[in-house]
Amino acid sequence: MFNFTLCGIVNNKYSNLFRFLSQLVVVVALCFLASVLAAPLEGSSTRSLPPLDHEEIHDEFGQFALRYVTAEGTVVSERGHLIPTPDGASYVMVYEGEVSYIGDDGKRYVTKYTAGLDGYHAEGDHLPVAPEVPEVPKVPEVPESAPAS
Repeated sequence: MFNFTLCGIVNNKYSNLFRFLSQLVVVVALCFLASVLAAPLEGSSTRSLPPLDHEEIHDEFGQFALRYVTAEGTVVSERGHLIPTPDGASYVMVYEGEVSYIGDDGKRYVTKYTAGLDGYHAEGDHLPVAPEVPEVPKVPEVPESAPAS
């Protein structure tokens, strides 16, 4: 009268419920695993020292200049100012700044950046630089051939 599945426990009437519950258990287990893997490692250090020096200036248009220095030697300075868009209809905030920090090797690393209408650009001696694009030779013109007869 009952149609048992391979495991011999669940009959056909409850197989959809069994399938749903087993999928739910798998999803819950994966969520638990993801949360465990995303948790910070015990003993990992985060450097969150308060700034030694902090200056910040704003105006009514949203333009700003800021600078701060941390106890570990990190120096951040940034400036944001408005420039007109190419069509002159509105303004865009352009950012330029510099971040310097002392690495684990004791060297000071300096990154200068700009962000505006032409995108984000960063430069520093420690950053990789894309190779120059080689010049492509011109293809000689091919004379038109006579039409086939």
